[in-house]
Amino acid sequence: MALPKEQFDRLFHQIPDSEKKSLLDYMEYLAERAAKKAWDQMEEVDEPLSDEEKKELAEAKTDDEFVSLEDLKRELKL
Repeated sequence: MALPKEQFDRLFHQIPDSEKKSLLDYMEYLAERAAKKAWDQMEEVDEPLSDEEKKELAEAKTDDEFVSLEDLKRELKL
């Protein structure tokens, strides 16, 4: 369900500045909860990487795009 950005902007500007920190904290909580839920719903894959996947992984490691599973879990606070 896509909600218009304008509605979020309008509501955000109606909230007093003193409440915006609480709003940000709650939005961060919702985003982290959604990420954890998505992570928990992923099926575990136990099959070897294809040649193309191996190539992409090697390229990502050299381009600083690689993130280890441990780093990802730490970043997502899992």
